[in-house]
Amino acid sequence: MAVKKKTAAKRKPVARKRMGGIASYVRSVFNSPGVKKVASTIKGLEAKLKAAKKKKAAAVKIARKKIK
Repeated sequence: MAVKKKTAAKRKPVARKRMGGIASYVRSVFNSPGVKKVASTIKGLEAKLKAAKKKKAAAVKIARKKIK
């Protein structure tokens, strides 16, 4: 007598959770090219500001030495 093998249950693909409504809209806005361009511009300006602050601090330090 042949033993009948039980077929393995096929796994159904798990559906990914989708963000609905406002969350998907916000994500689409954040990923838009305009927002990315503005973000990179802001990062560049922040870097310039940081450099300017360092220069100013150095200038103040030199000026204080001259006063003494």
